[in-house]
Amino acid sequence: MKSIFLKIAVVLLLLYLIAVAGLAWAMRQPPEVFGRVMSHVPMPAMLVLPFETLWTQARAGTLQVGDLAPDFKLQNHDEDSPVQLSSFRGKQPVVLVFGSYT
Repeated sequence: MKSIFLKIAVVLLLLYLIAVAGLAWAMRQPPEVFGRVMSHVPMPAMLVLPFETLWTQARAGTLQVGDLAPDFKLQNHDEDSPVQLSSFRGKQPVVLVFGSYT
């Protein structure tokens, strides 16, 4: 009887570790992949998986205070011409806002 409980505990631990590893992998993917994965995660799983800890680690990045922001190019709001971050370097301050306004 003790060996059955031990086997069950080992299997549950392995399943938990696989779920945590899968979630950690998904959090490091592009938003569309992450969203697709998360749409299949049942809400009760969020109670037992270390979601917030993994999210904090996955989104921490490697920039340090004082580092230059990575260069990127985005379409202008009027969609006529792209805007590149490096074109503002040394000319004027730039404020980057990420997130939702809702």
